[in-house]
Amino acid sequence: MSPERGTAPAAAPRGKRRSYHACLNCRRKKTRCPGEKPSCSSCDERLQSLEEKLDLLLSGGALAKHPRYQGQQQANEDGSTSPPEESFSVSPPPRDAANFPTTNPFPTMFDPDLANLRPGRSDMANGINLYFKFCHRQPIWCFERDEVSDYGSLPEELACSILAVTSRFSQKCDHLHLYGNNAKTLIMLRIANGSVDLTTIESLCLLSYAAFIDGNVHLGQFHLGLAFQLCRSAMLDTESVYLVRDAITERKKRLFWSLQLLEQSYGRQDGLLSVPTDIWQPAFHSTGEKQKEPKSKVPPLPKDELGTTRPSEPGIWNTSVHLGWVWSQVRKYVSDCSHNILQEPWRHDSTYAKVLSDFMETENRIPMCHRYDSVKFYERKVEELKMNRDYWAPWLKEQFTYHVIPTVLNHPFLYIIGAQHNPNLGIPNTFWRRSSEQALLHATWIVRMIDMVVDKQVALVDPFFGHAAAIAATVHLYYCCAAAARLKHKSNTDFAKCRRFLKSFIPCSAACGALDRDLDRMTRIAAGSETMDVEDWMPSRIYLSVPLMWRILQFNSTTDAQGISTSGLLADSLTTALRQDEDDENSTLEIVVATSPEISINTADGGQDSPTLSFKAPVNPGLHPPQVAPYDPPTVEQIDSLTFNTTPWLYADSSQLFSIGDIGYNQSEPGNAWWEDENFDNIMFNHF
Repeated sequence: MSPERGTAPAAAPRGKRRSYHACLNCRRKKTRCPGEKPSCSSCDERLQSLEEKLDLLLSGGALAKHPRYQGQQQANEDGSTSPPEESFSVSPPPRDAANFPTTNPFPTMFDPDLANLRPGRSDMANGINLYFKFCHRQPIWCFERDEVSDYGSLPEELACSILAVTSRFSQKCDHLHLYGNNAKTLIMLRIANGSVDLTTIESLCLLSYAAFIDGNVHLGQFHLGLAFQLCRSAMLDTESVYLVRDAITERKKRLFWSLQLLEQSYGRQDGLLSVPTDIWQPAFHSTGEKQKEPKSKVPPLPKDELGTTRPSEPGIWNTSVHLGWVWSQVRKYVSDCSHNILQEPWRHDSTYAKVLSDFMETENRIPMCHRYDSVKFYERKVEELKMNRDYWAPWLKEQFTYHVIPTVLNHPFLYIIGAQHNPNLGIPNTFWRRSSEQALLHATWIVRMIDMVVDKQVALVDPFFGHAAAIAATVHLYYCCAAAARLKHKSNTDFAKCRRFLKSFIPCSAACGALDRDLDRMTRIAAGSETMDVEDWMPSRIYLSVPLMWRILQFNSTTDAQGISTSGLLADSLTTALRQDEDDENSTLEIVVATSPEISINTADGGQDSPTLSFKAPVNPGLHPPQVAPYDPPTVEQIDSLTFNTTPWLYADSSQLFSIGDIGYNQSEPGNAWWEDENFDNIMFNHF
């Protein structure tokens, strides 16, 4: 007889089964119970494990992709093939290592350094300072300083999202993915746990902006779409939810319209599931049309009084929202043009006319306190601009948006391409003159704004500014082949300024880096065998790459399989079915000009003669030529239609390079062109 059995009769009366000696919890779990009194150690350990799981769900304290945690996972996997003997012991192993397998969706970490993933106070202080320096109201406006002053009370997903955006501006830029992955894990745990708060949607807004800066468009659009869906679930997209005011009403407004600003600049413009750009038209527009759904009104804009003189005037950030809505209309217009959906722009019912009408209506609503001549940005001191960055950053965004809208809307490339599919686009001489003049005028304004930003040492990080510079560069590249030597010299100089400004965004924005590479490739293709490094570069022709031009104009709206597969979002099974764009960079438009800068205009026809097009059909050696060309321009003597379609003030003498300090803002010299001495006092746009 074994010792246990031999001593059994001397013990207290016992039942026939060992389960009678197990505690109630162990009986229910059907596990071995040590029978300890007054408390069962097995139950205590199990309760502790459950509490840790609950804490993990509530605080989101795990980061599966942390390198140290991956090491622990690997160790667990290696040891899983030969489990230790004590794993089958009555008492569980000590809590100095992770007990959950790697397949557990809620792994628990017991390393003190990993158990608390909340960033340190010094990191949070630095991150929040960088946020208000580089991101606050430029463009997103989620919270004010007093709302995030208590670092300890910030939810961990919001803290990690702030650092995911701002670490690129500090020496801890290598922690971007760590903070971003942690924030995504915490956000998904919030959704799975049913504890989504306003800060959760703010975190998605920050992650979306960070993805757009990094050039990860598809991931950014996913975060943006998820944030919109949560806003829809919380009824933040309806006006009625804001009628009952509470402590976070203004914060809700700021979040909703911050998401709209991101959608305006980086949202998709094509696809059946894309939201029409005219749905979220800001409230102060008066289009004269009745709302189709009176019960569903646009949420009000947040309270913004910076720079205003009267309470009824919209603040500068709200003004940028209105112009951003028009910019989204322009992006949709470009997307339609890229798909050969282009109505004659001079028709009163065309998209061009509608967007231009919305643009003028928005301009008419901008109060005088925000306009160019009123604020006198060029007279401000550098220290003053830094102290009042909350105003000047959105003001610069407003100015760049104001000028990039007509630059793109009248871009010569759109109508050269359109003329190949619609012969009517090559007829009205008046429209060609006006549109080319507007494109060059506002592209020059963008260069002037760049000069002032550089001179005033204003640090900008929003990729939108780089995009605006790239668009202006394409216009100036187009006019680099003008026959007029003075116009060519001016365009060459402005083109170089746009390129330098775009390159300044590369250290903190991979999106602008990709944009810069596209512009460089297009420049090399345009120059052909010639070089653009010399100041007297004056080609007789240039070659515009059609695919690269579309990529620059559309920026982040293009969709390709390679971009989706590297976005860190979808598996290969969802990306293999996507077809890579067949367009080749060698598909070009040949722009031909005359070598003489002299221009002769025949007044006998009243100036209504149809201009001769100065381009040839796209050349793509990799593709078969079309059987029937939709439009075959007549073969006539080549003339400089680029300069023929503009007004004579473009050909006045241009001055040499100058500095901002030499610009005369209040006096103009007679006989000089508007772009020569940078004096815009006689231009219709000087009041903005």
